[in-house]
Amino acid sequence: MKFFLLFIYRTIVAPIGVLFMVSFGSFFIPKVRMGLRLRRQKRDWPSFASRPIWIHAASGEFEYAKPLIRELKKQNPKSSVVVTYFSPSFSEAINKFPGVDFSLPLPLDLPGPSRAFLKKLNPKCGLIARTDLWPEILHQAHSLKIPLILFSVTKTKRPSVLVRSLYQWLYGYLNAVFTVSEADANVLKAILPGTKIEAIGDTRFDQVLERLNSPKPLRSELKPKRPTTLVAGSTWWEDEKVLIEALTPLLQNHKLQLIVAPHEPTSAHIESLYQEFQKRNIAVQLYSRAPEFESGVLIIDQIGILAELYQWGSVAFVGGSFKKTVHSVMEPLAAGCITIVGPYHRNNREAIEFQNLKSGDQSFVQVAQNSDQLRQIVANDLAAGAPATRIEEIRSAVAARGGATKKLTSVLLRSDL
Repeated sequence: MKFFLLFIYRTIVAPIGVLFMVSFGSFFIPKVRMGLRLRRQKRDWPSFASRPIWIHAASGEFEYAKPLIRELKKQNPKSSVVVTYFSPSFSEAINKFPGVDFSLPLPLDLPGPSRAFLKKLNPKCGLIARTDLWPEILHQAHSLKIPLILFSVTKTKRPSVLVRSLYQWLYGYLNAVFTVSEADANVLKAILPGTKIEAIGDTRFDQVLERLNSPKPLRSELKPKRPTTLVAGSTWWEDEKVLIEALTPLLQNHKLQLIVAPHEPTSAHIESLYQEFQKRNIAVQLYSRAPEFESGVLIIDQIGILAELYQWGSVAFVGGSFKKTVHSVMEPLAAGCITIVGPYHRNNREAIEFQNLKSGDQSFVQVAQNSDQLRQIVANDLAAGAPATRIEEIRSAVAARGGATKKLTSVLLRSDL
């Protein structure tokens, strides 16, 4: 079965995919065009003192790799770390991250480019963050006897017969799979009896905790002087419409301050949002220009500081949850915020898990189906007054889920893979 699936992939799936990228994507999809340009770019490969550790992360999943890179360098500063990615979205961030000695896009998943890349890199092992399993690169690494590890994996539902066959094929190339929970591990053990599978936790928690321990500087003069502040992060217009309708009375009566950080803070979006608050006679300022923040709304018109901003609030709202899929709730929870999500949150494990954890009668994550429910949740939080014990309980629940990175690093230092 494995060889049949590889044959189908090599002769039909991969050629069609590459042909589409080159003939259509390169003309009409800017991200594809940039990715192809990066792959054609000539690079001066560094001379590694020893065989490097190779980490592959698909765009946003680099967040799961960051703490691993940090820990590897901490335990062995002389080790070399090479990171690959498929989409170019995170190329600059990956290249600049401390501890990354070399980064480049993964070659197109064809036999020649994949084998040439691996023979040139000659890694000690390969680690893949969560997903992004490319059949050809897996096959070539396996044939070259390069150990492969998949980490921070979640899999709560048993797959169908067809999908199970695909899992058995792709996971069969891996030397080890490290899952987030025992439930994830049990699902995979049932369909992959010959693969080393172990639950060690989620490395993303370690990244979130490290970020709060080493925060980026904020404009301290804008820190709200009252505790009744809601921080809305990674919002889209669908979220903002609900927020505005829900919070207008509280903002107009000066019972609440609002910090809102759009997911895509383009000039047009920022201006539109600014005008919406002005039409309602609500004081509104931009983070980049405001001299102080005494009341009303502060719109964040820059990126990269949301994790730190959550520490300015007692309650948070995470965007995407009135649009299609919620963004990560880890950062506001790590900051100790009661976190609100909209109806579209089932894609996020923590958004579901932390609904079952409570401080008193308040769930750490609360769901608002509409603007009325959102207003009520915020009003309840204002009445509770954000006690220090509640903040500490939420932070402790997040901190208890850290430690996966050290467990994974200890495995890499062993020789039993």
